[in-house]
Amino acid sequence: MDEKDFYNLEEECEEDDGDRTVIQGIKNLTAKLESRRASLMVISGQSAGKMFPIGSVDYIGRSKDCEIFLNDEGISRRHARIEVDETGDVYISDLNSTNGTYFNGVRITRHLLQDGDKIQIGSTTILKFSFQDSIEESFHQNQYEQAVRDGLTGIYNKKRFMEQLRSDFSYALRHGEITSLIMFDLDHFKQVNDTYGHAAGDMVLRTMAEVVSATLRDEDFFARYGGEEFAVILRAQDAKRAYVAAERVRRSVETHKFMWDGRRIPVTISLGVATLERANYHNPHEMLEEADSYLYKSKHAGRNRTSSSLRE
Repeated sequence: MDEKDFYNLEEECEEDDGDRTVIQGIKNLTAKLESRRASLMVISGQSAGKMFPIGSVDYIGRSKDCEIFLNDEGISRRHARIEVDETGDVYISDLNSTNGTYFNGVRITRHLLQDGDKIQIGSTTILKFSFQDSIEESFHQNQYEQAVRDGLTGIYNKKRFMEQLRSDFSYALRHGEITSLIMFDLDHFKQVNDTYGHAAGDMVLRTMAEVVSATLRDEDFFARYGGEEFAVILRAQDAKRAYVAAERVRRSVETHKFMWDGRRIPVTISLGVATLERANYHNPHEMLEEADSYLYKSKHAGRNRTSSSLRE
C-alpha cells in the first residue's frame, strides 16, 4: 500500500468513526428524550420558574414536610395531593383547603391532569403540569436558580428577598405571628477592595455568606440585598431571639479568619434588627426601613455591633 492509499483509507475510517459518534449521540439523546416524567412548574407566584418532579404521591402546601413546598399567600399547610396511579395517570386532589384548588376557573376536588394543564392554588399561584425529560428539567432548574440567586455568593438575590418579605409579612399579620428581620453590611468594605483588590473583596463576600449561612436555621431566609448589604428573615422569632441570632451572626464573622495571599483580612459587620409584632408596621417597607435605621445606628455607634429596640 502506497502513501496515497494509506491516507485515503485513514480518511474513510475517520468518516466512519464520525458517523458512529453522531449516530451514538443521537441514540443517547433519544433515550433521554424518551425518559420523560411528570412535573409541575410554578408559572405564577413567588416561586415562579421553579420545577418539581412528581413522585408516586406528593403533597403541595406551606408545610415544610410537603414535597412541593410553596409559601405563597392563600395556600394551606397541606393544600393538595398529587399522585400517579398504577396506569401512569396523574391526579391532583384538593385536601379541603381554605382557598381551594382550581382548573379553568372551576373549583375541583379531584382532577385527571393532562400535559399542559394549568392549576391554580391559593390566591396567586398557578402550576403547569407537563412531562419533562432530564435535559428539560436541568435547563429549567438552571434558569430558575439564575433568576433567584446572587451570582457571586450563591444566596438569594434582592428580588427574591422582597417577594419573600412581602409574603412572610402578610402571613404574620394574617395569623398574628411574630417575624423578625436582620439587615447588616460589612464595615469599611471599600478599604478591603482598595487595600487587597477586588478579587479579595469578592472572596470576602463569598466566604462571609458561607459563614453566616452556617449559623442560620433551615427556615431562615438569607439574601444579598445589594453591594455589601445583606438581609435575614427570621420566622417566628421575637425581638429577644432575633437579637441573639444577630449577635451570633456578628461573632461568627468577627472570629472567622479571612485569608488572602497569606494575610488575614479583618472583617466585621454592623447589624440592625426589626420585629413585626401586633401589627406595629403597616407594610414590609416600614419594617425594612426600621431594620436599616438600626443598622446605621450600629455604624454611628462604632460599628461591629447589633442595634434593635432592645439595645441601641
